[in-house]
Amino acid sequence: QEHLLVTPLQMALVAGAVANGGKVMEPHVLKQVTSPTGGTVVKVKPHLWRRAMKPQTAAVLNQMMQMVVQSGTGTAAAIPGVKVAGKTGTAETGLSHVYTAWFIFFAPADHPQVAGAIAVEHQLNGSGGAIAAPIAKQLMQAILASASKH
Repeated sequence: QEHLLVTPLQMALVAGAVANGGKVMEPHVLKQVTSPTGGTVVKVKPHLWRRAMKPQTAAVLNQMMQMVVQSGTGTAAAIPGVKVAGKTGTAETGLSHVYTAWFIFFAPADHPQVAGAIAVEHQLNGSGGAIAAPIAKQLMQAILASASKH
């Protein structure tokens, strides 16, 4: 909020930690390296970086974040048939009525396959629920559809 700065990666790690029972995984940029013939050259495996919270705390936050999407400020991220967990944010920028719209998320909430953060800067009267949540929904739908094909 204005002078308090976090990056989208930091907020994606927050969402991932809640989704992962309190465990923060080491961030990485790629999933695998494939040769020109289609074989896998290198496959990146997840590694625990640190524990951010107790599993019980993560479970309570998971339920709260599901409620945000079911009936709170994040309903624009709801996906029919998928339990989605999220949290909106509307950060002040120091300019009147101009905000950074945030949404952190993971899905499916009961067996997470995707977690992330959306940040859209310089939004005139733009809230996280109205601006960032619909983008997160599209991203989750694309990733979940792709994952179900593999």
